[in-house]
Amino acid sequence: MQLEKGATLFLYTDGVPEATDGQNAMYGTERLLSVMNKQKAQSTKQLLENIRESVDEFVGGSEQFDDLTVLAVRLL
Repeated sequence: MQLEKGATLFLYTDGVPEATDGQNAMYGTERLLSVMNKQKAQSTKQLLENIRESVDEFVGGSEQFDDLTVLAVRLL
C-alpha cells in the first residue's frame, strides 16, 4: 500500500467497534466510519478525540471488557 500526501492511516483494535452500551448493543464499524468521515479536514488529534468522545457517549457508564486503542497517522 502506498499513501499519498494528505492521506490518513487509521488503526484500531477490535475493542472499539465491540464497545457495548447498557443494552449490550455494540458501537459497530458503521458508527466508527460515520464519525471518521465527518472529520476529514481535522487534525489526527481532533479525529482521535472525537472518536473517543463518540464511543464514551455511546457506552455511557457501561463497563468495557476489552481495550480501546486507536492510532492515526497523516502523511504531510
